[in-house]
Amino acid sequence: MEDTDISPPGAETLWAPEPLDAEMFHRDAQANINRAPYDQDFGVIFKRAAHSKRVRYSPADPAPEMPEPWQGSGDAVVHWLFSELPGMAEHLLAGATFAFLHDLTLPPGAATGQKANPGLDKIYYVVSGAGRFYHRPTDGSPVIARVLRPGDAALVRGEEYHNVANEAESGDLRLIVLGLYRRSGVAPDHSAGETPALREGE
Repeated sequence: MEDTDISPPGAETLWAPEPLDAEMFHRDAQANINRAPYDQDFGVIFKRAAHSKRVRYSPADPAPEMPEPWQGSGDAVVHWLFSELPGMAEHLLAGATFAFLHDLTLPPGAATGQKANPGLDKIYYVVSGAGRFYHRPTDGSPVIARVLRPGDAALVRGEEYHNVANEAESGDLRLIVLGLYRRSGVAPDHSAGETPALREGE
């Protein structure tokens, strides 16, 4: 079994980038909303918290057409994980439709069963705690283990075998899990994550 990060869960100091100003974040169209190469192993796309953009909106989600006090106030910080919005489409989830949304809590020692879910892609987002994500692209292929920490996100395709485990001695691992049906005939674009500038090494 391969392990791309051999440190124990939670061993590293967590770090998240300072929020960007919304105007800076939305200044031009981009193929990858986080402007960094995807951390990808055999199809699973990981977005580490440190590589995901956090954007400050002020006021929070404004509604200037509404009367006071319904126009919005204060700041909001949005952690952008995945997007198919016009001008910000990553083409990773094109054609996907909603299946389910779970708030999953695993106590120490608990783990989900490793299996594939053909036709059903999943996004995992770590809310709190630490654990590991185990993945193999096909039945019988080597297992890749990845450390999960708060703010990390992973996109796994339905045909890929995977499971999540809380191997900590104490503390729950809490994740949001979004299930998406993939429309028949729409193939995922695994190469959409790099902008031309990144491919040129700029």
